[in-house]
Amino acid sequence: MAKLDPPVDSERGWQSMNKFIAVQTNPKHKALLEMVQEHMRTEVRGEHAGLMATLVDEPQYHMWGGPADTGPKGRQAVSDFYQAMFDNNGQGFEFEIRKVIVDDNGVVTEGVLRTKVPGSGVLAAGVEEVEGVPVDADGTYVNEGQLLTVWPAGAGGKLVGEDIYFGTAGMGKLVRWK
Repeated sequence: MAKLDPPVDSERGWQSMNKFIAVQTNPKHKALLEMVQEHMRTEVRGEHAGLMATLVDEPQYHMWGGPADTGPKGRQAVSDFYQAMFDNNGQGFEFEIRKVIVDDNGVVTEGVLRTKVPGSGVLAAGVEEVEGVPVDADGTYVNEGQLLTVWPAGAGGKLVGEDIYFGTAGMGKLVRWK
């Protein structure tokens, strides 16, 4: 795991798109990258209305990594999904974008997802030791894994949703933070 200070910085995540936007010369592709960045920015800041404004009328989400797709489908389901995430402070993550592919139909981002996990959550997942030390239920841990997201584009450059592929299962790469 990379040594970052702090190890999870939600602002650093959406800002990682800047280098890809800066070199894009195709205006449509640049607009799509900016839409993805705005979606990421509003998501980690818990700005529900701004996030929903980046999406088409009936967004479709697909989340892959388990036995079935668990993503919300339709505007109300997506809105409820994000509201529940914000209500539970679930936006405490960082998605460091390392690779981007963009064309007229959308954007693909690949990178590292870092999430803060309370010790109680680590224990609830069945993990009893991290780095050879018993898990502290009151501690804070960081989980890191690969993530690939397909961001299909719809009418007017808004996002159709997200097709998310989790490359690391469960809590496979944990370190103690606090």
